[in-house]
Amino acid sequence: MGCYKRCHLVDWAKDVSDLHGLKHIAGEGGVLRRLIWAAVTLAALSYFIYLSTLSLISFFQYNHVTKVDINYADELDFPAVTICNFNKYRESAWTEQDLKNVGTHLGIIDEEHNLINPYLYTEEFRQNLAAVNWSEQAIDNDYDMTEFTNRTGHQLDEMIVECTWKGLECSHEDFHHVFSHLGNCYTFNHVESEDERHSTISAGVANGLKLTLNIQEEEYTPSNDLDGAAEDAGIKWMLHHPSEPPYVKELGFGAGPGHHNFVAVRHEQITNLPWPYTTCEGDGSLQYYDHYSLQACRIECETDLVVEQCGCRLVEQPGTAPVCNPAESHECAHVVLLQAVTGTLETSCDCRAPCEIEAYPFTSTNVKLRANFIETIYSNSTTHNFTAEYIENNLVLLSIYFEALSHEVIEQLPEMTVFSLLATLGGNFGLFLGGSVLTILQLLEYLFDETTASCTCNTKTNRVGDSRAKLTASKEKDVEKVEDSISIIDIGKNGSTDR
Repeated sequence: MGCYKRCHLVDWAKDVSDLHGLKHIAGEGGVLRRLIWAAVTLAALSYFIYLSTLSLISFFQYNHVTKVDINYADELDFPAVTICNFNKYRESAWTEQDLKNVGTHLGIIDEEHNLINPYLYTEEFRQNLAAVNWSEQAIDNDYDMTEFTNRTGHQLDEMIVECTWKGLECSHEDFHHVFSHLGNCYTFNHVESEDERHSTISAGVANGLKLTLNIQEEEYTPSNDLDGAAEDAGIKWMLHHPSEPPYVKELGFGAGPGHHNFVAVRHEQITNLPWPYTTCEGDGSLQYYDHYSLQACRIECETDLVVEQCGCRLVEQPGTAPVCNPAESHECAHVVLLQAVTGTLETSCDCRAPCEIEAYPFTSTNVKLRANFIETIYSNSTTHNFTAEYIENNLVLLSIYFEALSHEVIEQLPEMTVFSLLATLGGNFGLFLGGSVLTILQLLEYLFDETTASCTCNTKTNRVGDSRAKLTASKEKDVEKVEDSISIIDIGKNGSTDR
C-alpha cells in the first residue's frame, strides 16, 4: 500500500477503527445522519472525559476505606503490664544527704532547712530532719539521681504482695524494672523474644494475671518532681505491647486502694496505609527504640528537648547524655518537660501515628474489698500482718484477662488502586465509546503509519510525482488504443453493410 494511502484519516476511521461512532461519521450516509452521529459521539467523548477526570482526581486524593474483621485464635500473646505507685519517693528512705541535695528542689525544705509544710510529714521524719547537722553536709553537684530515685522509690518485694499467672504463683523474676516519670515501675511480660512471652489459650479471669499490691500510703512524700503536692494514692498501670516502652504518667490508668479491679482486655491490630495515603511512621525512625510507637516517639522527643535546653537528661529518659544533677533536674529539666507535655514550648513534639499498632482496649470494673475477711487470711502470715484498716487504705487487687480469644483487625485500604482506576477508565471507555485496549493500539498504529508515511512522502516527493505522471500517461495511451480499436471495428461494420 502506497504511503499516500496511509495518510487518509477518513478511510482509517471507516475501515479500520473499532470506535463505533467514527465508523458512522466516516461511513456512507447523508450529511444529517453523519452530523447526528458526530454530535452523539462528541457527547459520549465529553462525558467519558468528565468521568475520567473525576476518577483521576479521586485517585490522586489518595482516599482510603477501613476494613474491620474479627479473627479468632487458639492462643493470644498477653500484653505487657506496667505498674507504678503514684508516690515517687518513700519518706522513710530519705537520708541526710538526700535532704541536703534534693530536699530544697522538691519543695520539702526551704533555704533555712525548715520543713515548708511540717504538718504533712510524720513525726519520725520531722525528728530525723531536726537531727541533721547541716554544717557537715556539703552540697554534691554530682549527686547521683539514678541511685537516689531507685533507692527511695517503692521496691518490688514490698509493692507486690501476691502474684498469680493463670492460677500459678509468679515470682519477682517475671517483672522488669523500668524508670518512668513516677520513679520505679515494674513491667510484667517485658520480654524481647516472642517465643518467651506469656500467652493464654483461654479467655476469662482464671487465665490472666492477678496482682495484690501494697501502695504503702504511710510512705508517701507530700511532693513530687513535676507539679506540687502528690494528691493521689494508688497504683498507676498501663497495658502496652512488650516491644513498646511504658508512658504511664500520661497514658496510664489508676486503681485505688480497698478495691478489686477487673480489667477485661481486647486485642486490636491496626494497619495504617503509608504515604501518600497517610503520614504514619514505621519502624526504624527512632534513635533509641527499634519499634515505633506514640509513647516511644514522645519519650524520645521529650528527651531531645531536655538535652537540647539543659545539656543533660532525666533518670527515666533514654540516651547517652549525662543524667541531670538535682539542681539541673528541678530547675531546668522538669520545667522543660512540663512545657513539652502541655505544648507550651515553641518546639512541640510532632509524633505521627504508627503504621502498625497493637492496641489493648479494655473494660474495667471494680468492687470493694472485704477488709475483715482479708485480715483473717493474712493473720497467720509470717510476711504480712495487715489490719482491716490498713487493707482498706493500702491494698489494691488487679485482675487482667482477655475478654475473648480473638483479635479485631482494623485495616486501611486504598479507596482506588491503580488496577481499579484502569478498570474504571476502561469500563467507561467501552461503555461510552465502544473502545478497548486494542482500539488504543489501533490508534497508535495509525499514528505510527501516519508519521512514517509523511516522512516517506516528504523524502520521495519527486519520485511519487513521477510515478503518478507515468501512471496517468500510461492510462491515457491505453484509452487512445481502445478508442482506435473501436473506430476500426465500427468502420469494418459499416463496410459490410454497404455491400
